[in-house]
Amino acid sequence: MQFTAEEAGIGGAFTQVDENKPAGTLVPYVTTDDIEGSLEKIGSNGGSTVVPKTEIPGFGHFAVFSGPTGNRIGLYAGNPEG
Repeated sequence: MQFTAEEAGIGGAFTQVDENKPAGTLVPYVTTDDIEGSLEKIGSNGGSTVVPKTEIPGFGHFAVFSGPTGNRIGLYAGNPEG
C-alpha cells in the first residue's frame, strides 16, 4: 500500500518495504525546472548521476544523483502542461 500526501506544494509518499525497496534506502526528491542542467552542476561539484533523466508518462521526469558522500537524492520536474 502506498500513502501519498500533498499539502501547500509539498508532496510525499510512504511505500512498502520489500526486497526491491529495503528499509534504510530513502531517496528524498526535490523539484527542478531543468533536470539536465541540475545534473551537470551536480557533476561539476563532485556528485554523479545514478539514474539519468527518465520520463514518467503523463507526469514529468525524474533522475537520481549521488552526492560526494554517497547519499542519493532524486530530482523531479513535472509536465509544464499540468
